[in-house]
Amino acid sequence: MRLFSNAVVRSFAPSSAGPGTAPVDAAASDAAAASAVTDPASDSILVDGEKIVAVGTRAELLEIAAAESSTTAALASAGGIGATAVIPGFEIEEIDCAGQVILPGFVDAHMHSVHYADSLTDLDLSGARSLSEAVEAIRERASQTPFGEWVVGSGWDLNKWDDPRYPDRKLLDQAVPDHPVAMWSVDLHTLWTNAHGLEIAGIDDLTADPFGGEFVRDDQGALTGLVREDATDLVARFIPEPTREEQVERLDRTQKLFLSQGLTGIHDFDSISSTLGWSDLRKAERQHIRVTNYLRGPEVPWAIETGWHTGDGDDWLRRGGLKLFSDGALGSHTCHMSSPFPETASAEVTAPEAADAEEAAPEAASAGATAPETADADGATSEPQSYTYPGAVPEDVLSTEQGDANYGISQMSEDDLFDNARWATEAGISVAIHAIGDQANHHVLNVFERLRPTTQEAEQRFARPLRHRIEHAQFIQSADIARFAELEVIASMQPRHCISDLHLLHLIDESAQLAAYAWPDLLAAGAHVAFGSDGPVEPANPFAAIYAAMTRANLSGDATTSFQPCRRLSAAEAIRQHTQGPAYAAGIEDRRGYLAPGMDADFIVVDTDPCAAEGLSDGLLGQEGLLGYESEEALFAHAEAIRDTTVALTVVGGQVKYQA
Repeated sequence: MRLFSNAVVRSFAPSSAGPGTAPVDAAASDAAAASAVTDPASDSILVDGEKIVAVGTRAELLEIAAAESSTTAALASAGGIGATAVIPGFEIEEIDCAGQVILPGFVDAHMHSVHYADSLTDLDLSGARSLSEAVEAIRERASQTPFGEWVVGSGWDLNKWDDPRYPDRKLLDQAVPDHPVAMWSVDLHTLWTNAHGLEIAGIDDLTADPFGGEFVRDDQGALTGLVREDATDLVARFIPEPTREEQVERLDRTQKLFLSQGLTGIHDFDSISSTLGWSDLRKAERQHIRVTNYLRGPEVPWAIETGWHTGDGDDWLRRGGLKLFSDGALGSHTCHMSSPFPETASAEVTAPEAADAEEAAPEAASAGATAPETADADGATSEPQSYTYPGAVPEDVLSTEQGDANYGISQMSEDDLFDNARWATEAGISVAIHAIGDQANHHVLNVFERLRPTTQEAEQRFARPLRHRIEHAQFIQSADIARFAELEVIASMQPRHCISDLHLLHLIDESAQLAAYAWPDLLAAGAHVAFGSDGPVEPANPFAAIYAAMTRANLSGDATTSFQPCRRLSAAEAIRQHTQGPAYAAGIEDRRGYLAPGMDADFIVVDTDPCAAEGLSDGLLGQEGLLGYESEEALFAHAEAIRDTTVALTVVGGQVKYQA
């Protein structure tokens, strides 16, 4: 047995589990939830094997340990964080947490682990601040690469460049003539390649665009080297993959990073490459983080033939559902919207020159996305407030020709989405559909509504829940908010997207009055929400995501950049969506997501208490965007402390898997 003691335990468990706990139900009273989370009674956790035996005071847990061992003995001093001592006679190891805070282990509900592992090795263009700087970095990497081999990288974002214009293959042809090049955009929805790369892939000016994808061409019909959405597969399949052995080493390095950031599990959307990689790591007895794997469309026949069912597997490798795509991404201007993007026919970027995620500031306005209703001191509701989206769109760049309008890309029709979703569901495989634009979300909700009879029948036949999800759900039509709850569709969302997109939100038609990054709206409607990072699109650190949910402002802490502050979320609620949300999505909410007897012993020890602030005591979530804090300054001070949290220990299955 192990005793983790001398800590402040924030269990987040259902109130029925006793003191120091909080309701699991997202619709529960904010005041009651906050009060329960901050109860200081518990200071220790007792673990036996991979399970929690008890949560309470050290004295209480020593009595339980004594009863378990039928003996008593004096306690040996443990001495400092992470230090251990064996208590004679008890056969118990005590780990002193040095007065720090224990939280449930965080789970990233949307992760691309193989891409993340690759991003730690391939060229990183996220720091480039101009097109010329990006090209120079590629040229430098090519000079270090054997002749003729692919130069691969990711992270470029033209919206952050000093000269925001689309890159062109001609620049790569001049700088890197002897190497094929493949550079993924930051959102992984656009690939920038050169003539050599296109030639290897067998793509020329006469190659037709695949459905749901595009080979971008200039006014003369010549390929520009930009490849979007499903068309990227036709190039990416020619990029050599690491060997199985190399992949194991990359994933091992990546899981160590995740553990150091407080993640005890991930929902992995890198399909068969992820499944094989984690299986290899498991066979080598080197897997230390729990993984739920998701499939891609082409893998469904194999999955059905081999008997893949959502929920199968074991405690460390679990089978998830099928990932489908409805649209693209905001940064690539390919998410499917009900209103067009403000683009010119020549596709020039309309973002302001200084549009940087760390510098963009929203403008005050009187019209735009409808905000949640707010309550006054007596509980009465006022009319919803409205806000414009950050950024400015010069009138002279707005397209007036209907033929020039860009509404994004619909990667699959509603009927095709339904047919694929039904095929999987009938086989006992749940469905997760990528949808960022409001029109894409509307179509996907229609799909899930049509799918309900099939889902209910399959759940009975396979005796397990098949919980469908929408991945990202960034822009939602107001009438569709309630449908998430009504149709029992999980909103799998990423708080960091909100603050990384601050410099892009001028692309959204404010007159459409869309609910943007509307976590509190969905929770208030009774929907289930699960938070993640979409890594490597965003860094995996969940504490920065909690900051994003609390402030909706850039990462530097500039309160003037806060986007729709009435849609902020408290630290406690953001933690629930990182713990209980993913557990519910995986159908294991009875085993993970909070700390209580019988639950899996997955937790972390951190140096900052996210629940120690006046803002959590009165439950005024959303009022004036202050979350109950005395002032904006107080809110940001606490949020920034959470953002900068250091993880001291990460425990998975009762074992210390990371120690600072």
